[in-house]
Amino acid sequence: MATTNIRTKKKVSTSTIAIVTLSILLLASIGIGVALAYFTASTNVAGNITLGDPVTISITQGGATATSLTFSGDALPGTVYSQTIGVTAPADMTEALMRAKLTITNTDGASTAVQATTTDSWVAGDDDYYYYEGSVTANNSIDFITAITVPTTLTNADANKTYSIEVVVETIQKANNAANSVWTTAPSDWLDTYSPAAAG
Repeated sequence: MATTNIRTKKKVSTSTIAIVTLSILLLASIGIGVALAYFTASTNVAGNITLGDPVTISITQGGATATSLTFSGDALPGTVYSQTIGVTAPADMTEALMRAKLTITNTDGASTAVQATTTDSWVAGDDDYYYYEGSVTANNSIDFITAITVPTTLTNADANKTYSIEVVVETIQKANNAANSVWTTAPSDWLDTYSPAAAG
């Protein structure tokens, strides 16, 4: 008796074809780049700002700009040098606050306290600086020291030594509470008056 092989043909439905086609298209779109699936945009704009004048000063002695200080005659303990030392500001100058200090050091590197007489416009801080009570503007000339007294604590052991007297003057813009941010050792009363902390 002969056996008949019956082959059953499966029909592929239309919906199956549609799903396969859609899957292939989806894979193709991913291959092209996912970025194509989003709305994106980019833009930019720029502008210019102009900075103000710098803060710059010069030290003066006897009213003239000094690159070094001159003290005549041999000094002895108690000698007073009455030459005025001050500060001058140029014509193009941003309004600034100012502090200054005086140091005296001998050739051995030892420092000694020095008595300086300042004008009434300066207040002494606890950080060896004197703080100017006011602001420095263009073309200002401000006196700092009116006299320097050689320390009376010096003895014969200090004879014939050379002492270097240095005046250091620092300025900082008055605007935007700069001194309050930088000169943190300044007297609090001075800061409250001339560089009050920004309201928070």
